[in-house]
Amino acid sequence: MGGDVLAALAYVSNWWDIYLNESYFAQAGRPPMLRHLWSLAVEEQFYLLFPPIFALVLLKFGKGKARLGIIILALASTVEMALLFEPYTDPSRVYYGTDTRIAGLLVGAVLALSWAPWRSRIPAARSAARVLDTAGVLGLVVIGWFLIRVNEFDPFIYRGGFLALDIACIVVIAVLVHPAAKLSKFLAWPPLVWIGLRSYAIYLWHWPIFVVTRPELDLPFTGFPVFVIRMVLTFGAAELSYRFVEVPIRNGVLNHWWRDLKGSSGPQRTRLLRRGMTIGTTFLLLLVMITVGLRAASSSSQRDELELAALAAPALNDPGSPVAGAARPSTQAGGGSETAAASAGPSTIPTATTIPGAPTTASTPTTTALGSSPTGVAPPPVTEPVADPAALANVVAVGDSVLLGASPAVSAAIPGVRIDAKVGRQFNDVLGVVGWYEREGLIPSTLVVHAGTNGTFSDEDMDQLFNIAGDRKVVLVNAKVGRPWQELVNQRISAAADRHPNAVLVDWFGLASQHPEWFANDGTHLRPDGAAAFAELIRSNL
Repeated sequence: MGGDVLAALAYVSNWWDIYLNESYFAQAGRPPMLRHLWSLAVEEQFYLLFPPIFALVLLKFGKGKARLGIIILALASTVEMALLFEPYTDPSRVYYGTDTRIAGLLVGAVLALSWAPWRSRIPAARSAARVLDTAGVLGLVVIGWFLIRVNEFDPFIYRGGFLALDIACIVVIAVLVHPAAKLSKFLAWPPLVWIGLRSYAIYLWHWPIFVVTRPELDLPFTGFPVFVIRMVLTFGAAELSYRFVEVPIRNGVLNHWWRDLKGSSGPQRTRLLRRGMTIGTTFLLLLVMITVGLRAASSSSQRDELELAALAAPALNDPGSPVAGAARPSTQAGGGSETAAASAGPSTIPTATTIPGAPTTASTPTTTALGSSPTGVAPPPVTEPVADPAALANVVAVGDSVLLGASPAVSAAIPGVRIDAKVGRQFNDVLGVVGWYEREGLIPSTLVVHAGTNGTFSDEDMDQLFNIAGDRKVVLVNAKVGRPWQELVNQRISAAADRHPNAVLVDWFGLASQHPEWFANDGTHLRPDGAAAFAELIRSNL
């Protein structure tokens, strides 16, 4: 938490999260309270770096070439995003990066250099006004379409979609600032103006408020009442922040205080110093209280619970493997390092690590040394295990952190099951792991797959899973994750079960939705009763 605060104060939150390999999308436990400040970091870095560089370019090459250079930079940023993005993997690197997200700010700079219709003394023709309003309405429609139809895992958004959205936004802005356009009158509706004036404060406050008001976790209910509570708290905090912080600062209260202090003496100077110290101390105390509260809220990280669950998992029955009885579910610790939990001996379970923006190496199995406490540093790989047909378990189960946390219950419910599960695992990692098991001859007659907790995947990816599995029974466990991609993931799992005759659909979502008490504080990972129900549901469908 301390690192997050320092990164936020230095406006480098986005690079801090990239350095720590922190996903914006996959989160075990309560999401970090300051996660949303990554976007302010991108903006501040732009504000600090762009003006002096642009001023030098403007002096050297003139306005026209400077504008062309900005357009080229925006296109280069868009191309870089498209090249770094890998479909259906965690896109956090390209989502956070200043280099890949700066296109929107650059497009805005181009508009500022090119469009100042209020300076024109020639009145616009009526037909021009109609064209402007039509363009503005179309821009709003495009923005609305993006909000409704495009999700954060859609490849389109990273392959030019963000730039298309940026262009739609600047079209709307260009229309609104034109004196002849009538669209601005509709968007000058007082409630919209009120929100616009407080938009910065709304952005600052909404995320931490949402993080501490999670339905059925922090609050005992869900649905519309949660929405109302969140809106009241967010708009209330934003109004107080706007009225007592933003407006006074904009009106120069700090400059006035400093000017009065320099010109004062005696009792007046003492009063001004006391006032400044009181305000400063109050701010620091508030910051300390918030930091302590956030640290306490984050102290019971679900990731730690998952690693403890892996440590408690019983040894899997692999009597014929090179290291008998030593195989364990693998876990991924924070920051992208890998640890495996066991009492002694190396693990023969392959691990799959995806680095956003880099080619996936999920299909490469590793053997990791065990028996020591997690250090946060990946153990050195040693020789690959040699597949032994006698080591075949009755069932192989591959999945993400939900399966990992429930692994003791699954092992107890399904004797002989071989579990390969990992925090943050994406579906393409699942394909790599299943492919390795297939190549090594370690998949018996039944394959259990639980994926979708950390993001979506394509129908083609699901079909590839069945191509790897061949005619074996594939048990597909759908997701209960409470994230925007949940519905899409479950639709694709259900569709795959309909397409493939050797598929068995396990409706974990349908059962788990009736039992919120089964879930830990993040609403996704399982308490013991939930893990037992999860395991029994899988067992009953084998």
